[in-house]
Amino acid sequence: MARSESDHMLVLSLGRNGRASYPERPWEEIEPVLRRVWEFDGRLRAWHDVRADVQAAWHAHDARPRRERRRTSATGQVSRAV
Repeated sequence: MARSESDHMLVLSLGRNGRASYPERPWEEIEPVLRRVWEFDGRLRAWHDVRADVQAAWHAHDARPRRERRRTSATGQVSRAV
């Protein structure tokens, strides 16, 4: 895998996983957290070069129809909710 391809996969993963970790939080609140994660590895491109792609991956969740999600209830049982 070429470096630019692996960087692109990291960008997409950061946006998607950030959204999955903080589904109820707005982008403006979570962007500083994602930026610190990205900048932790100094070998990567600058945040301003990848910010738009990370934000697009974050917002891609908004455009998708809601799918069933697995939720864990207080009892620890997994239930399905729409």
